[in-house]
Amino acid sequence: MDKYAFYQTEDFLQDESFINWVLDPEGDENQTWAVWINANPAKKEAAQKAIDIIRSFDFKKEPVADSFYVDLKNKIDQTIAGESRSKTKAALVLPLWLKAAAVLIVLLGAIALYYFLQPAWTTISTPYAAIKTVWLPDSSEVVLNANSTIRFRSGFKGDQREVWITGEAFFKVRHLSIATQAQHFLVHAGDANIEVLGTEFNVKSINHITGVMLRKGKVKFSIPASHAQTIMQPNDYCLYNATPGKIITRVANPVLYTSWMEHKYRFEKTPAQEVCETLKEYFGHDYLIRKPELAKQPVSGTLELENEQQMLSVLSELLNASVTKKGNDVIIE
Repeated sequence: MDKYAFYQTEDFLQDESFINWVLDPEGDENQTWAVWINANPAKKEAAQKAIDIIRSFDFKKEPVADSFYVDLKNKIDQTIAGESRSKTKAALVLPLWLKAAAVLIVLLGAIALYYFLQPAWTTISTPYAAIKTVWLPDSSEVVLNANSTIRFRSGFKGDQREVWITGEAFFKVRHLSIATQAQHFLVHAGDANIEVLGTEFNVKSINHITGVMLRKGKVKFSIPASHAQTIMQPNDYCLYNATPGKIITRVANPVLYTSWMEHKYRFEKTPAQEVCETLKEYFGHDYLIRKPELAKQPVSGTLELENEQQMLSVLSELLNASVTKKGNDVIIE
């Protein structure tokens, strides 16, 4: 991807693979672009401007209705027909290409107006090794973990409050009065939907795997594509993997899934490979386990995240192995 080193914002906007990655960050191009941008900090600003522009239009969720084009064409045809009847001579003189250009200008202007009148979108992302608190338009609180993104309309309208999440986030959903219209709260995470009213829960959605840990209240965890769903109670943990296509529910300790908000990860008999994958999502480094038997070794303990070097030292003790950072990789052997 060396050619991208010369890209400016306008170049990113014309690159099909870049656009596809922005619109579908969990797709096949995800790792390639994420790794490249992380390795080329000088291009992050130009790439981020392109990302903001692309995400300002919700191509997938808000397509232009067919009736919009039909109504627009009818209005244009009526206008042209009326002008033809009242100004026959002038119409004969007016070149055909100029008429077509005028119609095209009206069409493009109407489409631009259509998108302009759509509710504005807010997209907030966190870099590696950073946590951010976000307040939604209804005053619900969302804490974003590192390397995560939340997207929502700047003003909730109708009877639905909706957000889209990639990565990991903890929600404290505000319970509204009965008189308020926007009662339902819906979180889209990968292939899953999480529907709530007023509750506290953690969502992690990466590479078509979505996990939800419910701390308070009640939520409905559902997979629209397969119509599978379950009602979660406090301390329930639901995991959905698109490959087997099943929802697995078990009772768990919420602290194991929410400690990241205190800048730490707590593990309980967790395979070392899974621990490394979690750390990779937070810090952005590749964790390379040289010995296969180490990958399955269970890990129990707490890793503080604010001091990475200290964290690696503790990880070394928990694994009873050498843990060394070399460039952008962490070697475990």
